[in-house]
Amino acid sequence: MSGKEPTKGTEIAALEAQRNEDQVLAEGALLGERRVAWARLVMVAMFGIISNARPLGTSLPMKVSGAIYTVFAIVTFIVVHRIKESKVERARTRPLIVSTVDWAFITCQGLFDVELGGYDRGMAVIASAVILSFAVARWPLRTVIYSIVWAPISFAIVTGAAGELDEQSSIFMIGGLLVLGLMVLVTNLAVRRMFAGLRQRDNLTRFLPRQVAERVMQRGPNALAPVQREVTVLFSDIRGFTSMSEGLEPREVLAMLDDYFGRMSQIVKGHDGVVGKFLGDGLLAYWGVPDSLDDHAAMAVRAARDMRRAVDELNQYRATVGLAPIKIGIGIHTGTVAAGMLGGSLQSEYTVIGDAVNVASRVEGLTKEYGVDVLVTETTWAQLGEPKRGERLASAQIRGRKEPVVLYALEAPTVEVAAS
Repeated sequence: MSGKEPTKGTEIAALEAQRNEDQVLAEGALLGERRVAWARLVMVAMFGIISNARPLGTSLPMKVSGAIYTVFAIVTFIVVHRIKESKVERARTRPLIVSTVDWAFITCQGLFDVELGGYDRGMAVIASAVILSFAVARWPLRTVIYSIVWAPISFAIVTGAAGELDEQSSIFMIGGLLVLGLMVLVTNLAVRRMFAGLRQRDNLTRFLPRQVAERVMQRGPNALAPVQREVTVLFSDIRGFTSMSEGLEPREVLAMLDDYFGRMSQIVKGHDGVVGKFLGDGLLAYWGVPDSLDDHAAMAVRAARDMRRAVDELNQYRATVGLAPIKIGIGIHTGTVAAGMLGGSLQSEYTVIGDAVNVASRVEGLTKEYGVDVLVTETTWAQLGEPKRGERLASAQIRGRKEPVVLYALEAPTVEVAAS
């Protein structure tokens, strides 16, 4: 399979992403309808004030339609503010129904005005413009287009009934409504992209560096298509975590891990790495996918040194509040992995699998045996630039591999690691 052909897993992830985007747009549309509900009540009040102040007064049909629309405006206001969660299917259909009622009302009111002899083109075009503006935050797109089409039609129907459609100013007003409709459409599309982009960026930056997340957003789902590539994998965990957590309340354990993982994740992403998983008290990170990196080994080692310093600083703080120090182990290995989306439509994630991941995990386990906090395999060490700060420590047999793995320890560890 070529790298350009997405697998079913990637297609499922893309479908799930589309569902998430639709949900975001539906939520944004609900917020928009709540603002429109306020504007509709204000418009009803304005119509009532203007109608009662006119010398010609109002006809019975105008009063009836006005009363019906007032009830509709109040009910709609209550309904949209009582909705707790926006449903995509409802968001696709209900705005179209509401929009139809809005256009029917101002069209009927205009026709009633013509019959009463009080028609005013200025008021008619303003009414159409107000209803058209309601579509700025609506979704889906067909609802916006529906309002753009209805704006000149409604104005033309009423103006034609008044016998003023052929006048130059009426044609100009119709053109103005079309221009306004175009601006509403452009603004609506921009708002939709903003909502979807913000949510997508927020999701991606939870596990990808920001610059990689931006490239993924530009390229689309194929940016996460399966690949086989040489990467550098880092695995770390907290020494003696089980015994440490036995004397703590569950909320204290979570608070400690949240603080620890928050610091470690920022370091990994700050060095262009990807935070793959949190495995209890362990952390899996990797460099080289989905974005190809020439110096992935050096980046991983620099991240490990910064993680070491961060734990040292964290322990200085913990000492001031009477807490035991955190001791960590880090294993780093460079090798070939398969990377892509796994988990299906309900719980998909971008991850790496392969021997390199297993080796990094087992090398991390050897840190306590050799009494060091960071161990690097020879494949990683060979890719580091000069000077290489560290020393050859041992050649160790790792479960699952026939050949022993040569291990190097980084220089001057500042985190004390208790040997088991």
